[in-house]
Amino acid sequence: MARHSKTTNTTNNTKTARIISVASQKGGVGKTATVTNMAVGLVSLGYKTAIVDMDAQGHIALSFGIKKTDLKKTIFDVLIGEAKMRDIKQHAFGVDLYLSNNSLSELSPKVMAQINSKLFPAPKYLLRKAIGEIRTQYDYILIDTSPSNDIPTINSLLASTDIIIPVLPEGLSIDGIYETIFLIKGIQEQGSKINILGILPTMVQDHTNLHHVKLQELRKQFAETPDIKVFDTVIKRAIRHGLAQTDGEPDIKKAPEYLSFVKEVFAIA
Repeated sequence: MARHSKTTNTTNNTKTARIISVASQKGGVGKTATVTNMAVGLVSLGYKTAIVDMDAQGHIALSFGIKKTDLKKTIFDVLIGEAKMRDIKQHAFGVDLYLSNNSLSELSPKVMAQINSKLFPAPKYLLRKAIGEIRTQYDYILIDTSPSNDIPTINSLLASTDIIIPVLPEGLSIDGIYETIFLIKGIQEQGSKINILGILPTMVQDHTNLHHVKLQELRKQFAETPDIKVFDTVIKRAIRHGLAQTDGEPDIKKAPEYLSFVKEVFAIA
């Protein structure tokens, strides 16, 4: 199988993963579905792929049929230094999973507390350090983020090489694009090399004129912004997507739009 060229470390030619956050400052735009289906799509094409869940809702576990309550250690334990990534790794449907649950909501109060400043001198870079433990093991590492401008989200963006912004083509969700871009631009201005891969239209309804109009407006607006594109692939609203997540059985055959999206993003033949 022809494979897309991997990112390499120029000093020792060691493979390192591309680290991609799926991020939006608005909820309900399909971030978890996008991460889940991108991962199983990449695996189906032969790429070694992992997911890191940085959302305290822990929906990645549910999407892969794993009970959050069964998790003894999570990404939270890694970030506060009480576990290694290998200690929390799960595997399902060909994807390695580094999962979360509501314990992640305690990250900000713990690492930002003045009393803990010596323990966590760089609280925004905890995930970057953690991913450093596994980066050479994968072609792609995908990060599911929360819809908040919080410490887990900042950690996610600062650990990433690339960002994908999903959007439901409606007013509030579109506003979330600009909030997300503003956040990322601020991080870029501080010296972080984060690339916005583009905007992915999700949950689009064919029979809704509003979606059609807003999508066309979105494409027109960003056609004038050369560094940010709206992907050609459109993820339509489909019951099969919801059922796959509800049943915890992701199947790229039931989400062919996401396979097309993966091929578009990474120019995979």
